[in-house]
Amino acid sequence: MRFPVNFWTKALSHLVRVPVEKVDSGAEPLYVDLIKGRYQLSTDKAVYSFDDKYDNFVAAFKSINIKKFQRKNILVLGGGLGSIPYILEKNHGLKAHFTIVEYDLNVIKLFNKYSRPRLKSDVDIVEADAEHFIHNNNMTYDMIIIDLFIDDEIPEKFTSFEFLELCKANLAQNGLLLFNWMTVTELQKVHCADYKNIIFDVVFKDHKFVKTRYNYVLKGIQV
Repeated sequence: MRFPVNFWTKALSHLVRVPVEKVDSGAEPLYVDLIKGRYQLSTDKAVYSFDDKYDNFVAAFKSINIKKFQRKNILVLGGGLGSIPYILEKNHGLKAHFTIVEYDLNVIKLFNKYSRPRLKSDVDIVEADAEHFIHNNNMTYDMIIIDLFIDDEIPEKFTSFEFLELCKANLAQNGLLLFNWMTVTELQKVHCADYKNIIFDVVFKDHKFVKTRYNYVLKGIQV
């Protein structure tokens, strides 16, 4: 059973998960639920967005000087329901120009329905494959955020040396790149460590990371 979003369902969501919408999208369905008054977008295996409780990016943004990105250009590869601009606005008072690249039209429709009306920043959403977008992009961005998953896996083409080099080339001087990795299983931890050591730390000489319960967010600065 699905429920309309109103005062009562938002109140109920502080006691139990309230299912709002289910959309068939490719191999796995997408679920929009209300949890403690917040929208969560998920599949059967992974959480794609959770408003200001998307803890991996909550922690990552706390670790950097967000104020310097006020009214700057931010590229988000993999949009979900827009947790990234939502966190930056709600937690940090940041207003910026966001370009969100999202491959799944169903996700875009859900973003436009549930999240866009709440955002104050300028948001351009582009329906495109992130690799194709990066290959053909001629702009630079002050921050690039990579949050590209199918369920709980990052498609292999987004973990290549070439893709990361292209992303770096799209960063402005002193720009920041954040790359979200899921590290729930031992295999995911190994893949993340290998990528960090063999590719990320080579492409970005100025590199750090933020560890959360289920994720690593890799940080690289264009120098």
